Amino acid sequence: MAAEAGIEPPVSRERVRVQSGRRGLPSWLIVPGVVVATAALWAWLAWMDSHRSGMGSTLDLQVYYDGGKALRSSDHLYTGSYTWVRLPFTYPPFSAMVFAAASFLKFVHVQVLMAAGTVLALFTTAWLCLGRLGHRASLGRVGATLLAGGIALGTEPVQQTLSFGQVNAWLMVVVVADLCLPDRFRGKGVGVGLAAGFKLVPAVFIPYLLLTRRWRAAAVATGTFVLTVVGSFALFPTEARQYWGGLFFDSARMGGVEYVGNQSLHGMIDRALHGGAAVQAVWFVVAGTVAVVGLLLAARLHRRGEEMPAILVTGVVGLLASPISWSHHWVWILPALIVAADWAARSARGVLNPRWLVPLTALLLFAAWPRYQGAQAGTLPSGIIWWVPYDNHAEFGWHGSQILQGELYTLVGVAFLGVLALHALRQRRARKLSSPAIGVPAEAAG
Repeated sequence: MAAEAGIEPPVSRERVRVQSGRRGLPSWLIVPGVVVATAALWAWLAWMDSHRSGMGSTLDLQVYYDGGKALRSSDHLYTGSYTWVRLPFTYPPFSAMVFAAASFLKFVHVQVLMAAGTVLALFTTAWLCLGRLGHRASLGRVGATLLAGGIALGTEPVQQTLSFGQVNAWLMVVVVADLCLPDRFRGKGVGVGLAAGFKLVPAVFIPYLLLTRRWRAAAVATGTFVLTVVGSFALFPTEARQYWGGLFFDSARMGGVEYVGNQSLHGMIDRALHGGAAVQAVWFVVAGTVAVVGLLLAARLHRRGEEMPAILVTGVVGLLASPISWSHHWVWILPALIVAADWAARSARGVLNPRWLVPLTALLLFAAWPRYQGAQAGTLPSGIIWWVPYDNHAEFGWHGSQILQGELYTLVGVAFLGVLALHALRQRRARKLSSPAIGVPAEAAG
């Protein structure tokens, strides 16, 4: 009756599993997968070995490490500055607690563990995404995992993550693994809560769980996040009071909002208004609107049984709405490429399907292209966003194509949500036009 009236009934969890359709990927994918993954790893290791000052500096990891040591010695975590660049520690106390434990190791060992863990996190995320899209464990899925992970290693966000020694891929795999758990699993939500405690942005997945009526998982995620906060107050009250007392509101501590590396709506608006007084108000309205629309789209995708695209949409919402989203935060390009490739592969048109232009274009836009950066630095991987004037407020002078280049990730994210929103509206309108009104006989409605 609901279908006849044009009402889309909610999809049960069991039906979601049925609709996902456990399919096997072709076994021949193992060959290109092994080739691409091996070549990508070799190229990265070789390039890093020959450009240690550029690609192997792991500057952000040094901040994490030094912050952990400062916390252990009660050495004023949030008032000190770290590394030769004199950077502040900008993360929640829970992240410093994690690296306080890691700081018992030598820094060179932490570097190796971080790099190896990041690579492993990429391939694990790819495996989980493919499984959530309905592909059963098989040799073909192994090949697709290696292929996707190898390709992701050639993107600018991943290259930056590895270069800075950042935790983005770790947080992504924790969130994806958590959300891929069956809803009946009592511990679902712990991963989201821990990720939110380490960096605040993953907390966007808590309202997503609420909108999709997974109350227990949302409660577990919230409770886990609260535990990270309470634990920091119990163990390090001074640092916890400093951070949660107002420091977490100060996005300027993370660096210049207008800097090209900040690929968020906040950064784009600040650059467009040249840092004017209206930036905060405009950003609040725009980011709030994008967050509401994006989360509603994610909830709709979940109801339709498309959980992996819903997770991706929520991740993009977090990147866009966050005050600061450095380009290395956009490691979500990996699940984006997998979802787009899966969508293209489902078409009956084969390799000539124009849908393949979507993942190909996304890859080209987010790729790390070799670029000569002077005699001292040499040739380093560089994304399109870095091919414009930047730093020292040079971003305020962009014009024409420079604006498109400099705002690339933000514009792609907004376009992605916009296309999904238009598609949802068209589907809703089509159902209304093709279905008879409720309570009116079909003959009369016709």
